[in-house]
Amino acid sequence: MRELTKSMLSFSWAMPLYGMKQMLNMSMPQDMSRPFDKAAEGFASVTDAMRGQLGPTIKGLFDAGDRIQRGLVDLMFSVVPAGSMDPNTWMRTGSEVMQRSMQEMGQAAAAAGAAGATRTVGAAGPAGGAARMPQAAPAASQPGWGPVPSARR
Repeated sequence: MRELTKSMLSFSWAMPLYGMKQMLNMSMPQDMSRPFDKAAEGFASVTDAMRGQLGPTIKGLFDAGDRIQRGLVDLMFSVVPAGSMDPNTWMRTGSEVMQRSMQEMGQAAAAAGAAGATRTVGAAGPAGGAARMPQAAPAASQPGWGPVPSARR
């Protein structure tokens, strides 16, 4: 029982570390011409080790499911244009979108600034007269309001 517990805990500890290692392999490739090869090899190695632990019945089930999944991935990638999965294309496209957005915002700000320069404070309101702020009634004419009594008498 002790060895089983140790093995289970080691497995539980190894899996998140393996996931972290694979994320590093994908995010910092050593060969940019084939950026995901090291990660793919790592996943294949672990899959082969796991497959070796299966009995003949479950191994057959695994192989059938694996063929279906691989076929679906091939189908998906045959529909998606080849260059769209390239991270460099994503970065280039994102950069172009940001540049265009900033240019549009700059043009909009320039247009708003030019329009604002032609208007002056106190310009005519919607009815053609000067825009006016509503005025409050003098404090003395409002009920309950009056001069503040002096503290000294």
